[in-house]
Amino acid sequence: MRSIDFSGGGEPLLQPALARWIAEAHAAGCETGFLSNGVLLDAEAAPRLIEAGVDWIAVSLDGATPRTYEAIRAGADFARVCENVERLARLRAAGRPRLMLNFVLMPENVHELERIVRLAARLGVDKVHFKQCDVVRGEQGRGRALFARAADRAIRALEKKLQRARRLARGLGLESEASAFVARELPVCGQDPRSSLFIRHDGAVAACISLAYGGPSVFLGRDVHMPEEHYGRLPADDLLALWEAAPCRARRERFAERVRAYEGEIQRGFLGTAPSSYEQALGAAAAAMPEAPAGCSVCHYLHGV
Repeated sequence: MRSIDFSGGGEPLLQPALARWIAEAHAAGCETGFLSNGVLLDAEAAPRLIEAGVDWIAVSLDGATPRTYEAIRAGADFARVCENVERLARLRAAGRPRLMLNFVLMPENVHELERIVRLAARLGVDKVHFKQCDVVRGEQGRGRALFARAADRAIRALEKKLQRARRLARGLGLESEASAFVARELPVCGQDPRSSLFIRHDGAVAACISLAYGGPSVFLGRDVHMPEEHYGRLPADDLLALWEAAPCRARRERFAERVRAYEGEIQRGFLGTAPSSYEQALGAAAAAMPEAPAGCSVCHYLHGV
């Protein structure tokens, strides 16, 4: 194992064994990190995690002001989370852990793009990740998406706002990353089942977090059902045996086929043996890919948003 992300759709700091697990993984040579809401990242937790050897911590901060943040994150305290992040930035040594803010774009907070960049610089973090509200389960997240199938006037205005915020980040010495506003099918998602597995809190092993939980969802405006698909369960099953089992291997091979087809078509397009324009080459590459595995075809992660 090269890395372990101790995140999984809940709050990692509620797990009493987190620091011990991080220390064990660190001792085994793994890169470690997790995504947190930051509420419990207090004066006691911060030094313990640093001592354990955690490499990165991302904190979800979906507002740059108390009013916006606390309306979205019911029950959380904006000042407390900011104090926790700032303390962690002061305590770290030699730039470790690397610190990031996750800002989930929603109608309620999109007006604070530049303010969150300035706040990130003041708190001493390294990077801001502008993420789309792309996961919908039941009513959670429904109606908050700012992305679409195609660019329109509203999308272009949002893209310009985001570009300004990212320019500001560069000027303040911060890195930034952003999801797209227009969905485009990719050969493989960022979670990349070709080289990773997701282990649920109860030991269920799946290709990714989406398939680990499943449930009613929304995909580009239409209601869908995300299947729940598990390969087995730890510790009863052997992890490497599950990795080599037929269902896991078949999903890996399908994504490997998609990447080969996509990259081959892109290469031919830019060599002039296929449509020469950039957009045409991308369209031809997407059309050349085999169908995505079950569940992935209705997942926003595979569409870059």
